[in-house]
Amino acid sequence: MPSFRTKRGVCRLKDGTLSLESSIAGQLRRYWEGNRLIFISYLVLILVGVGFVGELLLTGQFRTLAYWTGAVVAIVGGAYAVNYARGFTRDEEIPIEDIVGVRAVEGSKGLTRPRFVVRYRQNEDMNRRYVMMPSKWLYGETEFDNAKEAFEEVGVQVEE
Repeated sequence: MPSFRTKRGVCRLKDGTLSLESSIAGQLRRYWEGNRLIFISYLVLILVGVGFVGELLLTGQFRTLAYWTGAVVAIVGGAYAVNYARGFTRDEEIPIEDIVGVRAVEGSKGLTRPRFVVRYRQNEDMNRRYVMMPSKWLYGETEFDNAKEAFEEVGVQVEE
């Protein structure tokens, strides 16, 4: 059963299905395994965010909190809407027989993440799904190469 680490968990290629298991805990685990400094920085960032919200609540600055909440919701919602309009889904299970192709995107160390774009058919529609990989800062090229081998082991060609 070929499998590999992803940004937030694990991708398993078993029983004719590409299965993605992801969570925030999985992402923290990747950071802990790969680079403790990034892990600690991420936790500090989360605590600063929680502290910021807590301070706004305690001081009664509800309007400021509403503006920040609206900005975050707009940015995240806009990103999801753009991806949806471009044909990207968040499907966690994709039958391998429906996969048309997989394109590997190397990414730039420190700038963009390595990822795979999985193209597949679903109910007469052509969809795409990102499989985001751990940062090259955490695992270098090894996890990306493991993922390529896993796809090829189940008969899915990876385009470079």
